[in-house]
Amino acid sequence: MAAQDSHSQAIAWLTNFHKVMDAMDASIAIPALFTEDSTLRFGDNPPCTGHAELLNFFNSQFPLLESMKHIIKHVDVLPDRIYQEAEIHYVIKNDPEKKDIVVKGMAVFGKKPDEDRLSFFDVYLDSSQIKERVEAVLSGKV
Repeated sequence: MAAQDSHSQAIAWLTNFHKVMDAMDASIAIPALFTEDSTLRFGDNPPCTGHAELLNFFNSQFPLLESMKHIIKHVDVLPDRIYQEAEIHYVIKNDPEKKDIVVKGMAVFGKKPDEDRLSFFDVYLDSSQIKERVEAVLSGKV
């Protein structure tokens, strides 16, 4: 497969991945996007392996958010993985100001070009702004 074709296919796959994940319904996203034994390493959280652990992780995170939107900034494709730089926009649920929290992130997607689901997903980002805003909203400080 030509490099341009694999890059275009990766962009299309990532665009769909983010559409599904940004809908914040783990019961749909996890079986559609992750293999049964997939491992997630997300920031400074402990790793999660398998659908049940991934569901638990995302079902603990998504209820804190009103919205999440990923914007792909750069993609590199290798035979067994995709590297992606992204800008992620978050709005915390019940935030009276609906503050747009913008976080830059880097992710490694463990999949080959002919695979539809991830064997691993590593996310590197600083989530401190999100945690601080969640705490402020939940405590009524905003």
